[in-house]
Amino acid sequence: MIQVLRPGAWTTVQDSGRPGLERFGISPGGPVDWFAAAVANLIAGNREDAALLECTLEAPALRFSEAATVAIAGGEVEGAPGWTARRLEAGATLELGRIRPGLRTYLAIGGGLGVEPVLGSRSLCQLGRFGGGFGRPLRAGDVLSIGSEIAHDSWSQPWPAAHRLPLQGPWEVRAIAGPHAGAFPDGSLRRLADTALLVTPAIDRMGMRLRAPALRLQASEILTTGVTEGAVQVTPSGELIALLAEHQPTGGYPVIATVIRADLPLLAQARPGDTIHLRLCGVEEAVGALRRLVDWLRG
Repeated sequence: MIQVLRPGAWTTVQDSGRPGLERFGISPGGPVDWFAAAVANLIAGNREDAALLECTLEAPALRFSEAATVAIAGGEVEGAPGWTARRLEAGATLELGRIRPGLRTYLAIGGGLGVEPVLGSRSLCQLGRFGGGFGRPLRAGDVLSIGSEIAHDSWSQPWPAAHRLPLQGPWEVRAIAGPHAGAFPDGSLRRLADTALLVTPAIDRMGMRLRAPALRLQASEILTTGVTEGAVQVTPSGELIALLAEHQPTGGYPVIATVIRADLPLLAQARPGDTIHLRLCGVEEAVGALRRLVDWLRG
């Protein structure tokens, strides 16, 4: 068992989420930095999609009543080395602190977390207030059980440094033209790519607001339509919203661009005050970039 002594700023249980349920109004969810979550699970000895803890801004303090293997990947966190596995003895306390550089880190426990699935997933659905064991982020005094789904031996060596993604900006994030790019005046997509986008403090698991004071984008109205992770929406005021893992199933703002899946982990680690530059790419480059990350995970 694992007792939560201090919950951190915003710590939730996540696995691969609930893709395919958007038609029922349910967010797909899952980890915002899908790559770091998969790495943490792999080096802990789990499947890539095992339930683990996603920690934002500050990670928790936990007491283990039984021996366990733990692994951390993602943003650098005070109190423990990242991208490697370590063994904790029964009675040990894992005292973690602030996350920086990066915004989110992932803590995997060998065997996963024994949280009851809801609608096929152990992930917390923030808007629906279900899943994740408690229907909310962790609080002090919560108790989590350790699962028994060990997939392979934990890694004895750290994850290769050459196979890690950046944790500090300025960020270059690749994107393809969005489904409503044609609703904007000619040249709007190119102007967007030439503009530094400021990450605002308005960040959560649903999305992040980006500000570009010199950019004025306006589009014709659209009907409410389905949206996907990575979609870059433009509000009537000209502000941009990049949708993240727990995005709403539909949206009424036009989508001018879509960040490619391989670069979603970069959005996940961007902090308020950082700058993001969108670089336009084609589908072929997007597929190749994703294949490279998958090869790292399967290698």
